[in-house]
Amino acid sequence: MTYPKHARAFVPGHITGMFRIHDDSENLLHCGSTGAGFCIMAGTVTSVEMKKNERFEVEVRYNSELIDGPVTKAVIRKLVDDYELKCKVRVHHDSALPIGVGWGASGAGALGTAIAATSLISKDITPYQAASYAHVAEVENHTGLGDVIAQFMGGFEIRHRPGPPGIGEITNLTYDEEYHVVLAGGIGLETGQVLTNDYQKTKINTFGDQRITELMENPTVETFIDCSRLFSSETGLETSRVHSALVDLDSNEIKSGMVMLGDSLFCLCSESEVSTAVGILSLYWSEHEVLVTSIANDGGRLL
Repeated sequence: MTYPKHARAFVPGHITGMFRIHDDSENLLHCGSTGAGFCIMAGTVTSVEMKKNERFEVEVRYNSELIDGPVTKAVIRKLVDDYELKCKVRVHHDSALPIGVGWGASGAGALGTAIAATSLISKDITPYQAASYAHVAEVENHTGLGDVIAQFMGGFEIRHRPGPPGIGEITNLTYDEEYHVVLAGGIGLETGQVLTNDYQKTKINTFGDQRITELMENPTVETFIDCSRLFSSETGLETSRVHSALVDLDSNEIKSGMVMLGDSLFCLCSESEVSTAVGILSLYWSEHEVLVTSIANDGGRLL
């Protein structure tokens, strides 16, 4: 490996409408989640720079702000250990995704780091192997279980086997490509707390199994919306703010549901419905917490 080296990758955000936790295997490659959701054009550009250095160092920035970045660091540390590298690594995430609201910021950062870094380390590392580093880092840190495989593939998906690409399995859901996505997001539910709470996990898994089976039997956007709404209500994950906004959106016949996990929701709108959706969401969230985007057909990739 010749130093210094620099690479960039883009990874879309991801919205989850329902999920089921799979964390029984000792092999983290076989852990993760099943569920359903879609990728969004709003995402993260990750830049990775590696320089030769006798002592391993890693620095992570998010929109220019220096952060701890435990998931990003986990990806880099594992790669450095596996390939016996001596280097200093700088990672910069330039992102449209706020952290902690359920829009897949952690998965985007992990996958973007893995794609960019592995491209610098060796041409023999496959994209699937790169994604495995990101998936394991997410599972270890309890920041996500199924975002990475979805963000690797892109589109609107049903995840029916847990794990990273090559182990996990996805079925694509057909959707109207004219859909506009309107999101509102605030920090609410702590992903790590939910994923490690036995009582909450039991409810999530019971109702998650039911709703994913229902969606697999009738894989349409309408079924996805119905199942997502039932799931957030049945599990008790639906926040009061999300509930109130969903009631208002229902009165305007706008397809919507809660984002897993956050004090957040999504709308799938026709062009004529966007302004109405934004107006309703702006009653509950600040202007900077509302985002208009679209579904991303393509997954994470080098730039």
